Amino acid sequence: MISIVSPVYNSETCLEELVKRIILSTKKISNCIEIILVDDGSTDNSWEKIKKLKKRFKFIKGIKLNKNYGQHQAIYIGISNSSYDITIVLDCDLQDDPKYIPLMYKTYLENNLPVIIQHSYEDFDFKSRIVSNIFWYFLSIISLKKFSPYLGNYLLINKNIKKNYIKIPSIGYLYGDLIFLKNNFFLIKKKRSKGIRKKTTYDTKKLLQLAIRLIFKYSIFTRFFQNFTKRLKIKKIIKKII
Repeated sequence: MISIVSPVYNSETCLEELVKRIILSTKKISNCIEIILVDDGSTDNSWEKIKKLKKRFKFIKGIKLNKNYGQHQAIYIGISNSSYDITIVLDCDLQDDPKYIPLMYKTYLENNLPVIIQHSYEDFDFKSRIVSNIFWYFLSIISLKKFSPYLGNYLLINKNIKKNYIKIPSIGYLYGDLIFLKNNFFLIKKKRSKGIRKKTTYDTKKLLQLAIRLIFKYSIFTRFFQNFTKRLKIKKIIKKII
C-alpha cells in the first residue's frame, strides 16, 4: 500500500499525464495506492482538473489550500494526510519521472532505508547549475550539514519517518528537514527530465523567499529559536478535501 504525494501549483496541463504515469508505474508493485494532489492556491484550473480526475479515479485525494503557501508547505500537508505505510513524494510537472517508483520501492525493501533520487542536470543551462551549486554549498557551511543541489523532493519514506516529520515545529524543505531528523537515505542516481511544463512556477521572488527561509531555518546561528516557532496549523490552511 503506497501513498504518492504531489504538490500542485498552476499545473492543469500536467495532471492528466502525471496520474496516467503513476498508475502505469505502480501497477508493477501494488494494487492499493492513493494519489494525493495538493493544490497550493493555483490561479489556473488545476483544482477543476483534480476534481475531474477524482471522479474517474476513486484512489485520488484532492486537497485545496486556501492560498499559495509554497511547495514545501503543500508537501507537508500532503504527507500529513497520507494513509499508507509508504509515502512517495514527487513534483507534478514530471521532472520527477514516475517510472522510477518501482525501483525506489524495491530499493527500500532491500535496504530498509528511505530512498531519494539523486538527479543529474546535464540538460539544464550552465548558469542555473552554478548559481544552485553556490547556494547549496553556502547553506552546507552555515548549517554544518551536507546539502546538495542534486537532491530534491523525489523520495520515499516509511510510516516511522513520516510520524516524526509531521511533528516538526517549522518547515524548511523536505529533504533538509528529514536529514535534520537524522535520517540516512539510500541514493539512486538518475538524469532529471525537463518535464512537460514550459515555464517554471518558481519566479525570482519565490526563489529568493525560499533561500531566505532555508538560511534562517538551518543556520547554526538561528536553529535554537526553531523550538519556539509555531507549528503549521493544518486545519486552518486547508480549504477543501475531496
